[in-house]
Amino acid sequence: MRKFIRFTAVAACSFFSGPIVMAADCPDRQATSQLAGAMIVAGFFGTKTSDPGFQRILSDLERGLIGGVLILGRNIGNRQDLDQMTRQISACKCRSTPFVAVDEEGGTIQRLGRNVGLEETPSASKIAQESVASARKTYGSLAQKLSSLHFNMNLGPVVDLDRNPNNPVIGRLHRSFGSDATTVATYAATFIWEHRKQRIITVLKHFPGHGSSSVDSHDGVADVTHSWSSDELKPFKRLIDLGLADAIMVGHLANTTKWGGVATQSGAHAIDGLLRAELRYEGVVMTDDLAMRAVTNNRNSASAAAIEAIKAGADVVIVSRLNDDDQAADVGSNINEAITSAACSNEIGVAALKRSAKRVDRLKALWLRPHRRENR
Repeated sequence: MRKFIRFTAVAACSFFSGPIVMAADCPDRQATSQLAGAMIVAGFFGTKTSDPGFQRILSDLERGLIGGVLILGRNIGNRQDLDQMTRQISACKCRSTPFVAVDEEGGTIQRLGRNVGLEETPSASKIAQESVASARKTYGSLAQKLSSLHFNMNLGPVVDLDRNPNNPVIGRLHRSFGSDATTVATYAATFIWEHRKQRIITVLKHFPGHGSSSVDSHDGVADVTHSWSSDELKPFKRLIDLGLADAIMVGHLANTTKWGGVATQSGAHAIDGLLRAELRYEGVVMTDDLAMRAVTNNRNSASAAAIEAIKAGADVVIVSRLNDDDQAADVGSNINEAITSAACSNEIGVAALKRSAKRVDRLKALWLRPHRRENR
């Protein structure tokens, strides 16, 4: 009887994922799915709690299919609706506190300004022209704003060095604190400390350095083989050494001589080689949005990109959408199923999922308030 039960469990996993011989690491598909869920931050379409997209993302959270939600400009209608959504996410019937993430750097990259009746934040380049004391006040206000709206993760600061003024995604948009590593690290540290006062996790980006690129990774691969310098690692190293790297976001950056192909995809060694081995970083590594055309196109789906990112060493994958056309797709469920199936077929080791889930749990335990479920 025991042999029959064991065979049935393995065969069931194999039915969904591949040959029986490959399924030894997936005796419990549900447990594997929960591990994968801790590693997914998903986006959705909708601006109200009654919208189908929001209902799906909340359901995915409560089923453990994802571990966090990304709020984008497309999700923000008015302050009241936003407050209701983030409040429900924060109080979800979840195993642990979910990440409630936003990309709120200031300048051109901010979602929460006059559109919701709040003060706007200047760009990084403008803030770096003022004193550190002034920056402390500005970022203190920013962190308080995010806290009042129930956000617990800000996808910033940018610690890229401003090495190319014509860079379409960093230099032209004034997202960098400057071209000097010390200046960048100093102002980034101020950003981080003010967020920590509100128990908001920050995310250094875009490792290993997006500042010298001439291509926006939203549109295609940013190949920095001939422009990147090891100096671009200095702000990351400084902040890691100071214990200020809560999490680090890896960009869709290629460098054939230094780390290989796109840093967020398997075959590249930006994460295991540069970040883990050289800089000795042991915390959470996140991807930039895997919906970007640098990794998702007609030949490669967001689900495939997520699997490749985990193979490359990422602990958390961010996926804002599956494609440009399908706003009704269940992003979290799709990405979770892909990762779970890859683990059940041994394409991804379950041990790797466990390591990443442990890092995520440790980060949440360190900074996020104890989770309180809401009875709805």
